[in-house]
Amino acid sequence: MNNIPNTFCPAKWDELLVNLTNNYVYSCCKAKPIEFLDKKDITSVLDTQKHNLLSGVQDSSCNYCWLVEEQGYKSLRHEYLDQFDNNTINQYLDNSATPKLIEINIGNECNFQCTYCNPKFSSQWEHDIREKEYKIFSDKSFYSLNEQKNKNIVDESIEWLQHQKPDILRIIGGEPLLSKSFFKIVNNVSSNVLVLATNLSCNKEIINKVLSLANNYKEIYLMISIDSTKEIAEFTRYGMNYTQLLKNIDYVFENLPKNVRIRFLSLMTSVTVRDFNNIVDLIDNYYKQNKHQVDWVISSTTDPKIFTFDTLHDKYKPNILEVINRIKDRTYIEGLGTLEGAINQSKFNKTLYGQMKHFLEEFSTRKNIDIPVIIE
Repeated sequence: MNNIPNTFCPAKWDELLVNLTNNYVYSCCKAKPIEFLDKKDITSVLDTQKHNLLSGVQDSSCNYCWLVEEQGYKSLRHEYLDQFDNNTINQYLDNSATPKLIEINIGNECNFQCTYCNPKFSSQWEHDIREKEYKIFSDKSFYSLNEQKNKNIVDESIEWLQHQKPDILRIIGGEPLLSKSFFKIVNNVSSNVLVLATNLSCNKEIINKVLSLANNYKEIYLMISIDSTKEIAEFTRYGMNYTQLLKNIDYVFENLPKNVRIRFLSLMTSVTVRDFNNIVDLIDNYYKQNKHQVDWVISSTTDPKIFTFDTLHDKYKPNILEVINRIKDRTYIEGLGTLEGAINQSKFNKTLYGQMKHFLEEFSTRKNIDIPVIIE
């Protein structure tokens, strides 16, 4: 059997994440997107990145993991490799491996305006910035509008997905459950596994409709985004009713089919990570009650720069690292090593912190909501 290159990551082949609205594609949720001009080029535009990973080159699209590994911590790439079947390496070496998972973005329609999100993923952000741009400096391009986005791409997405015949279909937005496109896609594209990313801000009727899809799949992963608790949650994921979210989560667990698994998703920013101890307690409680149907994926932001850990004061880090160390043995949690590495390798940047402070103050004023953390 061929040796596995030391820069190899199976996610570059196993996952294909496509945004037909904005014409970009990437592999692995933390890889850097690349633009394509035609749908026939969707897979081939990644060939250079794949070649680099097979040639001992740390391709820059994967910096999320390289930076963590440089500090000696376990990265997301390492977690992929832990699950990798070494006997299949030849399929990757000759580039014949096909995606196991295809993710499709069905548009930016969303009822949330998360502070770390942008117009490409949130119609609320798009509307806000069209009204008046924020005075953003280092992250100006991150929060910018895309005037060239494609429209009415649902039928096009269905046609492309039917041709690809994905084994695992993952649907993201925006908020997919706000759109009729979600049910149109799942009713016209077959797969063995359905993965849905949602803020779960819908009513019980929609929740029941989603849970009833369990009859059509071997497995469903309901990925619920929640990064922090109470006031911090409602600020950073503006539009959320935290109390209602918990009620919706409880309702899901009360009616959960056996083949549906809940995957909590938490994005740690320099703001949400300050509430890490509380979110740990919340998710751990759900796990204890529903062990066989719960896991938790934690990631840290690389963009926008104002919310990276370079804007986290050093005084907060010891307590967060202490919590990480305390829960390292909890096997249902993924991403702790990457989080620990990202915190340890970060360096406080006073300029970025000043930009974050200015942004939060402007956001707070526009939304008439108090900033829930201390900003010196």
